[in-house]
Amino acid sequence: MGLSEKDERILSGQMWDDFCDRLKAAGALVRSDGTPKDVFNQALGYRHLTRLLRGGLERAVDYADPQYPDFYQLANETKGCLNDNPDNYYLNCNIDGRFDYRITGHRGTVKWFSIGVKGGGGTVDQMKSTGEIDSSQMTFNDDGTFEILMSTKPKPGNWLKMTEDSTNMVVRQTFGDRKKEKRAELEIECLNPERPNNNLDPEQFETQLGGALTFVESTMNLGLMWTLDYKERTLNELPLHDQAILHAAGGDPTIHYYQSHWALAPDEALAVHIKGLPECQTWNLQLSDFWMEALEFRFFDISVNKFTARYEDDGSVKILIAHEDPGPGHPNWLNTLGYSEGGTLGRIVGADGGWPDEWHTEVVKFADVAGR
Repeated sequence: MGLSEKDERILSGQMWDDFCDRLKAAGALVRSDGTPKDVFNQALGYRHLTRLLRGGLERAVDYADPQYPDFYQLANETKGCLNDNPDNYYLNCNIDGRFDYRITGHRGTVKWFSIGVKGGGGTVDQMKSTGEIDSSQMTFNDDGTFEILMSTKPKPGNWLKMTEDSTNMVVRQTFGDRKKEKRAELEIECLNPERPNNNLDPEQFETQLGGALTFVESTMNLGLMWTLDYKERTLNELPLHDQAILHAAGGDPTIHYYQSHWALAPDEALAVHIKGLPECQTWNLQLSDFWMEALEFRFFDISVNKFTARYEDDGSVKILIAHEDPGPGHPNWLNTLGYSEGGTLGRIVGADGGWPDEWHTEVVKFADVAGR
């Protein structure tokens, strides 16, 4: 039996050459119209490409088999995208609506976590929700352990709905204080696999590599489209976002989003005043860079949430986004780390209604507010 065309492309190296050529071409996105052309932001853009590639390869190659699923991370401390939440511990998993699954684990102490089943064509703007469950809807054993069954047909107990279109999952574990809480531990198994193992299929490998690059390109393009739109329409503002757009990109339907872009001169700061916060699981506000990666949150305060904020007497919250520490009079300081611009995203999680139409913002002179 002769070699197939795909076999020949592997043996000749053409498959690899084409992969590298397409990856090289993706670099043009960093230099595209509207991106900052200074050395620092260009270097960040290329670093972002490497991080998206790491996530894309895990998504499309290493963790691709829905019959032998496992959790991986598209966003964590060293790779992020589309204003990833620094208060979250994210997990992702590839699944297939033709199969049934069981998730087991331990509750931990994290205040809230959700599991969303998504469907679509595999790009980040095609991740419609096909089923959702969160910790407030679940039953746990006395020792904190739990089990969730996933299927297209209803099951007793904790059941997560799937459809024939379901292709992947997003787990969000949201911390109040990441340093003090223990995240939930989750494992997943397919209950009715058809394949005896998850060995690499050479016939599918080139398609998988292409899927990784599609993730890189689509994520980069979507982030750029959002960023340039925000810079033009809502710069340094925080209006309530069109929720359907963010939900289509994998956003949690229980979260209401305020997303935009910030840009500050060296002597400026952005004052944010959040009024009328509804009763909710949590809320937060974060800073990201131009490429919509959360700023370095392992070592610096680049976000604030319901549990870490200091409140005003009327229950509102005043936050100052600034390049320098304004002093003890402004405890809700978000550190720009010297960046001149970037993404900003506010979230209200698990509220039944009453979301403000906007979070009030004002560009101020840093000297006018420092130390007050």
